[in-house]
Amino acid sequence: MTHNPMSIAKRESELAVYLDKQPYMTQLDGIHLEIAKNVFPSDFGLTSCFFGDFILQQQAAPTALDMGCGSGYFALLLKKIGCTDVLGVDFNIDAVKCAAANSQRNPDLHPTDFLHSDLFANVPVTTFDLIVFNFNYYPSNGDFGLNSDGGREILKRFFSEVDSYIHDNTIIYIPYSEFVGVEHDPRHICPAFGFSVDIVAATANHNGEHYVYKIMKDKTAAL
Repeated sequence: MTHNPMSIAKRESELAVYLDKQPYMTQLDGIHLEIAKNVFPSDFGLTSCFFGDFILQQQAAPTALDMGCGSGYFALLLKKIGCTDVLGVDFNIDAVKCAAANSQRNPDLHPTDFLHSDLFANVPVTTFDLIVFNFNYYPSNGDFGLNSDGGREILKRFFSEVDSYIHDNTIIYIPYSEFVGVEHDPRHICPAFGFSVDIVAATANHNGEHYVYKIMKDKTAAL
């Protein structure tokens, strides 16, 4: 099947519709969420629901991290599947406040902790068994504090810092959409930092192909 991936500019114009109605309430997978002002909408586009459905099919882990937690949707999904200790992290303080409030809206998914941090800058050194990261690759116009660094630079920083927070069997799941551009594809970035990558879920729509990557430390790299 041939796809014509949309441009980021078109994506930003679609996103603007959601920004105009913030704050608003929504419900995803039985989780009650407010999408506050300046918080990326968890109900926007295919990636969130595709990745959310994937998370719901995974086994629980004792310790889990939602990097770039936004409204807290994925962190709360991690609690929903039975993860014991869940930490959500975002560099957007509005998102952290929103996620913490959404945690209170879903008392059956307590406790879930949220932390304001630029990637791992403020995260206490510990090891996680499972990490999910719906990384930022747009917009570049200042919404949500994002800029023109794009996904590639964010991912390079993530993979350069994550070593201190994982063990040999930690699983990292990262979704990727074709229209983002090959330069921001985690599959082409993480091997340089000693990680292996496998496609564990895939779907397609009019915007192109969408994947979930399973990323782990490449145990053969040290041999």
